[in-house]
Amino acid sequence: MKAGADRLRPAWTSLPAVLRTRILRAVGGEFVRDEPAHGGFSASYAGVLTTTTARAFVKACAADGHADSLRFLRAELHTLSHLPEGIAPPLHAGIDDATGAALIIDAIDGHHPGDPWTPEDLTAVAQTLRAVSGTRAPVELPRAEDDMVPGFTRWREIAVDSRLRAGLPDRLRGALPELLRIEDGFAQAVHGETIVHDDVRADNILISDGRAHLLDWPHARRGAAWTDLPCLLPSIEAAGGPRCEDAWRTFEEHGAPSQTAMLPVISGFASFLWYQQALPEIPQLPGLRAFQRT
Repeated sequence: MKAGADRLRPAWTSLPAVLRTRILRAVGGEFVRDEPAHGGFSASYAGVLTTTTARAFVKACAADGHADSLRFLRAELHTLSHLPEGIAPPLHAGIDDATGAALIIDAIDGHHPGDPWTPEDLTAVAQTLRAVSGTRAPVELPRAEDDMVPGFTRWREIAVDSRLRAGLPDRLRGALPELLRIEDGFAQAVHGETIVHDDVRADNILISDGRAHLLDWPHARRGAAWTDLPCLLPSIEAAGGPRCEDAWRTFEEHGAPSQTAMLPVISGFASFLWYQQALPEIPQLPGLRAFQRT
């Protein structure tokens, strides 16, 4: 098992036979092989399924599987069924019944950015986020301020928790009064009508022919344009890419607002990571807390 966002998922054969049969029927043809995905933080199966007549990317979870993974998969099914064409891979088939849940989309041949990040990959991601941030969200998506609070407004809890407060760098501990003031503006800062992916990071991006495809949509929201940017940049820097401040300039060239304008989201994401990394490990998702600490 690999730690961090590069981790092994459950095998295809771990799914109940009845669910595998239903997936194969939806894909078409007889099973030939599967190529499991090794990224993300979900206990669902994910991989490219090849049959005698087709090739598709499949995510699936049994009804008695990891409860949060099953919930996220069902949320992604709902989101993909409502997103406008061109924003996410089209949903070819979905299963959601007593056997479990599964989604079937196009298999995209490409690479995850990072190791290292290149200027070309950074530009491709900036172009995609510009397109997403310029697209009105379906009304079926929840509002960002409803779903991202209290997750992204944790500074007050951190300030009164001696253990969490003590672990902060001196600079941040001294800035807590200012961080609390900034936190008051978070809900307004993320309010809007555009699509927010809310989980953009390298293992949820595939770059093919110069285009960045965003995958894994269970957390999609209706919110302010470019809300995803502050949540992406720390993972770029942690993976050996440019520093957050330097990478931001690339995104500004594609229409992103300034860092000052997005300070409540930057601060909110920092509070989310600091709060989450101190929570107990989740046995089904090894490496999650370590990933959040980076």
